[in-house]
This record gives sequence, structure tokens and C-alpha cells, in this order.
Amino acid sequence: MAWDDRLRKAQYESPTGTVLTFDYEDVGYEFTKNGAVYDFPDEAGSFVQDLGRSDRRIPLRIIVWGENYDFAAEDWMDALGEPGMGRLSHPMYGVIDVVPFGPISRRDNLKTEANQATIEVTFFETIGAIFPALQLDPALGVVTAVDEYNKAASDRLKQNTNLETTPEQSQLKGPFQLLLDSVDAELGAIADSDAAVKSQFEAVRDSINASIDTLIGDPLTLAFQSSILIQAPSRALTSIAARLDAYGNLLQSVTAQSFTTGLGSAESNKFHSANLFAMTYVTGSVLSSLNNQFQTKTDAISAADVILSQMDNLVVWRDDQFEALGEIDTGEAYQQLLEAVGLAAGFLVEISFTLKQERVFTLTVARNFLELCAELYGGVDDDALNFFIDSNALSGSEIIEIPIGRDIVYYV
Repeated sequence: MAWDDRLRKAQYESPTGTVLTFDYEDVGYEFTKNGAVYDFPDEAGSFVQDLGRSDRRIPLRIIVWGENYDFAAEDWMDALGEPGMGRLSHPMYGVIDVVPFGPISRRDNLKTEANQATIEVTFFETIGAIFPALQLDPALGVVTAVDEYNKAASDRLKQNTNLETTPEQSQLKGPFQLLLDSVDAELGAIADSDAAVKSQFEAVRDSINASIDTLIGDPLTLAFQSSILIQAPSRALTSIAARLDAYGNLLQSVTAQSFTTGLGSAESNKFHSANLFAMTYVTGSVLSSLNNQFQTKTDAISAADVILSQMDNLVVWRDDQFEALGEIDTGEAYQQLLEAVGLAAGFLVEISFTLKQERVFTLTVARNFLELCAELYGGVDDDALNFFIDSNALSGSEIIEIPIGRDIVYYV
């Protein structure tokens, strides 16, 4: 395969989800190698401290043309002027999170190159606002973002699937039922730990299963009910680790699948259904973090890391599948999901500063765990004892006596 066979379709997705394609000329990028130079008296030479590198700066000359090129050029200028992070699908360098930075110019050569405009812009690769500023009620902000995601994701399944005929509906029914069955198998046990959650989970599950023959032809309703089913166990009164693991396992099961073009609407329908479930699994983790009373800073930061990692894995998988199928994501549901993940991560980082900080020391003599717990926490009760045992994973023999050399974790 030659280099020109590896070129991608050139497009830019603005922060609000506007997708624009473009032609281009020669391309390139640059980055800055950071460092600090230290010179010392009476010493020849310098010491250079390597401080890594900046992200890429990608200058582009975007070309739009045709009888309506003026409208297209204005759309570009509007999109490049939007605040926030966009996504550049570069013909050579892949899909990159970017922010347009510096001067952005448009030139219309009406005399020499009629029906054409060139736009000069430099995109800066960015990690974005991973932890955006929280609202007055950060929990409400997360819930609102998830609600908006549910609406957008349901609409996207309706718009992106072709289920007009009975054969098309029949081809999707089996794969969609498998997705529902995996949700029941993985999240059913989580839901069982809470009576109210179990009741809602079973009611939605039974409703979908009883009406699947009809719902498969109504993707808007099917998607919305599936999202509610997936998200219900996030409120269960079980450990945050168990909930995050369950949603992570489901996400992994979907992202292990791949889809290819050339198989008609059936393959596309299967992908968009799998994509709905994969994205909604991440919202399940987001809501799980919201519906949890964290005790330690470590636990809160760990939950944020898990959610961000799930999002990263989802993005890579989605990009690969859209490219393989030759389709473009208009981004409405993705943008709402990104907002929910960012707000949840920010919420977890924010509350971590108010939680207990982990400390570790090594026993120099064997200790009775009751005495040690009382010494560390200023007394003993059932909650303190259970917390001490769980945080140190004490075995049965260690509850009698903790041996010398054992690392002990406690929180202040």
C-alpha cells in the first residue's frame, strides 16, 4: 500500500458538532522541544534539562470551491471562531483534538481564481479541558449532560439506521437482543443489590423484551429505553468498584467488535446499535461516580481515571469503525457524552480535596489490630474497624495479630 492510499478524508468537527470537509495543498506540522539550560561557575559546558515537547502545531491552507463557495467559506469562518475544542481529521496525521489558534484569514481571489476561497489557519493539538470548571451544582451539571446525551443518542440511532423494511429489522433484531442479554447478564447482579433499582431494571428489561418486534422498527424509543435500562444499576447500593468494573467489562465486549463496509445497511445498523450501547456504558460509569459516597482521595481520583480511560478507549474504537465503514459522525451525542465525562472528572477531582489522604507505614513490631485501629483513628467502632480491615485487606490471621514488616494504610 503506497502513502497516497493511506490518506484520510480531510474534515473538521467544530466544538458544536458542525462537520466540514475540505481540499488542501502541501501539509506539515511542527512542535517545540522544551528544556532549560544551566551554566555553572568554573565549569565548562552546560547542563540541559529535557522538559519534553509541546503538542503539534498544524498549519493548513483550506480550500473551498464551487458555485456556493462563498457560503461554504463563511461556514468555515464561523466554525473556526467557535470557542472550545474541535476534532481535525487530518489527511496524513490522523484524528486529533485541536483548537484553532492565532490569526485566521480568508482570501477570495475573485479575478484570478473565481469560485474559490482559501482559508489559512493553524491548529494546535490539545488535551482539552479535561476537568472543566464546575457549575454551582456540579452534580446537576453531570445529570443534565447525561439527559441531553440520552436524547441525542436516541435521535442519532434513528437517523443513522435504515430500518424501513421487515428484512432490515429482522437482521438487526438478533444482534440487538444479544446486546440486551449482555446488559442483563452483567448488570442484573448489580441491580439485585438494591430493591428499588432492581424493580426499575426488571420493568424496563421486560418491557423491551416483550415489545422488541415492534420497537426494532422504532429506533428512537428503543434507544431511549435501552439507555434507561443500562443506566439504572448506576444507582445501586453496591461498591463503586463493582459498578465501574461491570460497565467497563460491557464496554470492552463491544469495543472488541469490528465492522466493515460493503455489507449494506445491516452492518451499519449493527455498528450504530453497538455504538449506542458502548457510549451509554460510559454514562453508566459517570452516573455511578455521582451516586457514591467516596471516603478517600485515592478512591475518588481512581474513579476519575477509570472513567477517562473508558472514554479514551471508546474514542479510539469509534474512530476506527467510522473510518472502516466510510461514515461520518455528526457528533451530537459524542459532544454531550464528552461534556458529561469532563464534568464528572472535574467533580471527582474537586471533592477529592475534601477527602482523607492516604498514608502508609511499615510495622516495626507485631500489633493487635484493635489497638492499632484505635491509635490511628482515635477510637474504634464498627465503621472504623470495617474501614481499617477493608483498606488494608487484612486476612483472618492478621485480625488476630498483624505481623512485623506489614505495610499499613491509614487515612487522615
